Amino acid sequence: MKAKHIAFLSLSVLAGTFASCTGSHEIKITGSVKNLDGGTIIYQKSIDGMFNSQSQDTLKLNTDSTFSLTLPSNGYEQIRLFLWGKRYLGSFIADGGNYRLQIDAAATHPISILEGKNEKNMVVSRLMDELGQDVFDVLSRKGDKWGITQDTTATSVSKKLQDAVLALDEKMKGVDEDLYEKACQNTRIQTMWAFQNQLFGIAYRYSEATKQSWLKEWEKMMEFCRVNHPASTFSPAFHEVVYNNAGITYYTKEEPVDEDLKKNPNKLIFHYIEKNLTGQAQESAMALLFLRDANEEKYDPEILPLEERFEQLYPQSKWQPLIDEAIAKNKAFNQAKTPDYIHFPDVDNAKTFKDITDLYKGKVIFMDIWATWCGPCRASFAYVKPLQEYAKANDIVLLYLSIDRPEEDAKWRKMAAHYDLMGEHVRVQEAFKDEIYTTFGNAQKALSIPHCVIIGKDGEIKFKSAASPEDMEKLKSQLKEAAQAGA
Repeated sequence: MKAKHIAFLSLSVLAGTFASCTGSHEIKITGSVKNLDGGTIIYQKSIDGMFNSQSQDTLKLNTDSTFSLTLPSNGYEQIRLFLWGKRYLGSFIADGGNYRLQIDAAATHPISILEGKNEKNMVVSRLMDELGQDVFDVLSRKGDKWGITQDTTATSVSKKLQDAVLALDEKMKGVDEDLYEKACQNTRIQTMWAFQNQLFGIAYRYSEATKQSWLKEWEKMMEFCRVNHPASTFSPAFHEVVYNNAGITYYTKEEPVDEDLKKNPNKLIFHYIEKNLTGQAQESAMALLFLRDANEEKYDPEILPLEERFEQLYPQSKWQPLIDEAIAKNKAFNQAKTPDYIHFPDVDNAKTFKDITDLYKGKVIFMDIWATWCGPCRASFAYVKPLQEYAKANDIVLLYLSIDRPEEDAKWRKMAAHYDLMGEHVRVQEAFKDEIYTTFGNAQKALSIPHCVIIGKDGEIKFKSAASPEDMEKLKSQLKEAAQAGA
């Protein structure tokens, strides 16, 4: 199963009434979709002008492929659309009112605005599109419009990025003041992300003097980009920039901080946010921390007291309903009881992989190599029920081999219960770790997970790279073949 990535590209299609708005009202969007080819469209949206990059909803289509979507609005709000697991479709920014769209999932520019279009704002849209793509190209090393990826001089890199931002500022003039401010801050946050990317790549590979020159320029970029500005929260890259700044502050710059905080990334980031951000920027960054914990299924138990502090700071926050859902998931994960059909055999003394498989002599073993931090692994667990039924009916052992580190032991056990993974659960031991990577990885011992394996009744590997539970028919065929071979 391949990971489904969503890239933070500012490929926006802007529309709106473009008049200053101070009161809350609704955004009503209707439209139709074509060339979906069985796919699903999901969307992300802002909350009171603060973009929520950590939650998504499904765009519900009628039988005739039309849709209707009504969202609350308090000034400009942003809705971003994706063809799930395949591509980014575009964004729609509105200041209340009624809009009509047509979405062609196969088109180069999928979103067409049939009502509500404003030519000047479409120019702004195209400029933001280009910048978002340019930044993503730098991050992914697919392009370098500004010539910064090979530039090790901090002042040179910052000047190139600032010049690009100022040029865009000029080109975007003439639109509504509120939208202009949000668009300008989005360009600053996006380019700050590109600068941070360069800083991380250079700070640990060059001299201490070079590192210090980059940190000095980073502080100047912080002033220029105004991360703490309320409009910065409108950028989909806002949370990435804030969390990166926390890392730069406490790890690269090595600013003193309580060692207890450094033991937990969430506590450290929360501390940074509370100390360095204010108002809307602080509220948004904190809220996204809780939502990210649930979205990435980290379920850090130490995040719970942080949520209590957030409620003290922002008792009327519009983020609270979403945070409540995230915290409920966290509590459910950490309080889940392990059922009797999930086993954790003692393998502390195992020296080889055979020591593990010998525990189940005479049986076919389906093995899933995974890790708690692997998103595609977790996503694959949605397909295990038919496999569990088949394994139970045919006396097949389901063995889940985790490559997590020892410090992740508690989380590993909780996740097995959370996903109701019936079977045997073993965490790879140092004694046979290299054997696992050599046997099931490539020539360089790189192991791609999730990775499925089938072992016969004789203990021999029958399928070194077996079908996954997502392709149950093929997997059944392989399991039957393995059973016959060992008969």
